[in-house]
Amino acid sequence: MNQNDIISTVEATAPETFKIVINNCFGGFGLSDEAEAMWRKVKKIADPEGVYYYDISRDDPDLVHIVETLGEKANSTYAQLKVVEVPMWLQEKGWIIEEYDGREYIAEVHCTWD
Repeated sequence: MNQNDIISTVEATAPETFKIVINNCFGGFGLSDEAEAMWRKVKKIADPEGVYYYDISRDDPDLVHIVETLGEKANSTYAQLKVVEVPMWLQEKGWIIEEYDGREYIAEVHCTWD
């Protein structure tokens, strides 16, 4: 197997997308107590002080799994969480979560100068 074969194999098996959790309603991102407890358990964080759900990376595979598993039970009072699948090239380009009155969407990072 030569180097080109290895690269082709890696490219063929690499995922084409990755997942990000966003809030899909007006209000704001938030996890239910059950979802937050599950995330803390998975991450082995016993003390609830110092780490808050809004500090969690939204592409954290554990967060994605918890939201997909719990469904509506993952939502806090004013949230409607949604897992969005985006192209893998967005990781290289850079992405951010934008929002309007708490309803979020994913945007590509653009360069700006002033």
